[in-house]
Amino acid sequence: MAKKKKKFKSTVIKLVLTIVLLVVAYLIYAFGGFGNNENPNNDTPPNYDIPSGLAEFHYIDVGQGDAILIRAGGKNVLIDTGDKDGDNALVTYLQNHKVTELEYFVITHFDADHFGESVEILQNFTVKNVLMPNQVKTTNLYENFLTALEDKPDVNVLVAREDVKIGDKINVGELEFTVLAPLSDEYKDGNDYSVVLMARWGKNKFLLTGDAEKESEEEMLAKYKGTELDCDVFKAGHHGSKTSSCQGILDKASPQYIVISCVYDGQKYRHPHRTSLDRFIESGAELYRTDLHGSVVFTTDGEKITVKTEKTVTDKNQLSFSPEDNAE
Repeated sequence: MAKKKKKFKSTVIKLVLTIVLLVVAYLIYAFGGFGNNENPNNDTPPNYDIPSGLAEFHYIDVGQGDAILIRAGGKNVLIDTGDKDGDNALVTYLQNHKVTELEYFVITHFDADHFGESVEILQNFTVKNVLMPNQVKTTNLYENFLTALEDKPDVNVLVAREDVKIGDKINVGELEFTVLAPLSDEYKDGNDYSVVLMARWGKNKFLLTGDAEKESEEEMLAKYKGTELDCDVFKAGHHGSKTSSCQGILDKASPQYIVISCVYDGQKYRHPHRTSLDRFIESGAELYRTDLHGSVVFTTDGEKITVKTEKTVTDKNQLSFSPEDNAE
């Protein structure tokens, strides 16, 4: 009789364990595992929580250059500054929007048209954190920036790939940034040092590319196989140059909107280039250009995005115009 009870008890234990394992397996299958709700090896979009309030993404018209102000939850982030400007137009723009403090000031790379006003930003606003690439330049502008940074010992300086690793997330309240690039320590083209970020507010994602060129884009395509590059708004790489925003990146990002920060009147770089414009138009995304629309502001509640521009473009053919069309 004792043997039968022991055998029965063993059978019950095995049955209970089997049931527990089946329940655990079901939960993992149903909810995609525990912890981080992102699944980088799966094309299924993650299920993000909707934050409280709105976030604004200002793609500021700074002529030839980039400057992006992000406002969310009463906090501000600035990405790049445009070129050196004697009129201090960027400082004025920020002050007009009641900006006094920056949680993060990101310099994607050290080309003049991306950090030319960096000294003025450090002098006119309280900056808590600076994020920049591990790139060295030999220009006076670069040296002046380092000097200004030394004069601000309270600023926390973070270098991409060293202090902030690739894949790390930076949270500013409910606003999230993921560091996607640069993926190498050395590049032939200085533009490829660009710090590439994915900003997310709720379900809406904004891919911020700096001047990342073909080499950096190919590295990202090789590394990110899931939904990491998928976005709602795509900031065209290198002002719409022919050596950036490759077809692979556009296909992977699959944006609803594309923004080109550019100017073509009297400038030598001929941005945006015809080949890139053709890709943008063929993608079916809604296209905005700071040279035509002025500053472009995207407002998101975490689910829906609305767009406001300084200028209205009535002739849609203008959007597909490239300086290459008038090239000799």
